[in-house]
Amino acid sequence: MGVSNLAEEGAQSWEERRRQWLAYVEKTLETLQIGRSIPAGPSSQPLIQPPRPDGAREGSTILLASPHPDDEALIGALPLRLRLEAGARVVNCAVTLGSDLTQRARRRAELESSCRVLGFDLIVPGDQGFDDVRLECRNTHPREWQDKVEALRKIFDQARPDAVFAPHAEDFNATHIGTHYLALDALSAHLARTGRPSALLIETEYWHEHSRPNLMVGVSPKVLALQIMATAEHGGEVSRNPYHLGLPARMMDNVRRGSEVVGGQGAATQPFPFAELYRITFMDGKTQIQPRSGGSMVGPGGKVSLNELRARFWPGNP
Repeated sequence: MGVSNLAEEGAQSWEERRRQWLAYVEKTLETLQIGRSIPAGPSSQPLIQPPRPDGAREGSTILLASPHPDDEALIGALPLRLRLEAGARVVNCAVTLGSDLTQRARRRAELESSCRVLGFDLIVPGDQGFDDVRLECRNTHPREWQDKVEALRKIFDQARPDAVFAPHAEDFNATHIGTHYLALDALSAHLARTGRPSALLIETEYWHEHSRPNLMVGVSPKVLALQIMATAEHGGEVSRNPYHLGLPARMMDNVRRGSEVVGGQGAATQPFPFAELYRITFMDGKTQIQPRSGGSMVGPGGKVSLNELRARFWPGNP
């Protein structure tokens, strides 16, 4: 066979393979169009909450310190699984309702609808949330910051959470970073005041990857669909930026990254398509206790419970 024939066959093979991958990309765009065609909320009729399991429940209470309305849905894979599979009570504490006073009524209505989708209880401090939840406020206005800490501490006293979810300290957005420190300060004050034993502190990521995640939680399509559905209830937000449609892609990339960052460099990619990453530590009084070394991965069908997470990560356990 001549050189020209080989070149022609190679060009044909190249074109055929290009068409195959182009079809893959175009199907992805078609999927985005399907998502864009689904109306965003808040829904005109209250949406029915997913049922809780009928089996045994561990009786845990989980509190999300959410910097903004929508964070409860965007990072809520593990709280949602714990609610659905272990019967945990999940309380979403909306640390702020956003900085725009004129939009807070809208954002609260959307938030209430999102929490109904997820089956989460909702607490809004002072009915309007906090203002100026930033590290700068903590550093330069200690009295104002302490007022916020005391208000959140009282919420912790009432809820008595076994685990608190909050953004990690480098999550880019100023309010996310401020919420990290506010949650730590309030949880420390709560534990010191009540004398309760240590609580799990579960750090989340959204705007910036966590440098040391130690837990990868697989997410089933049904759970992910609930998260997207709840995020879409924030209709005023997703109308300007349809970030709810990108949630599956972010979850897919978490599997790529988490398989090695949590599982160890060179580890095989996990077989499930979607996951969320977290870092588990513990608060014992005013001390943040680092966990046992190593990471843990739970697939979509694996069992999740706070008791198992505590046993896996508590540094005193063998």
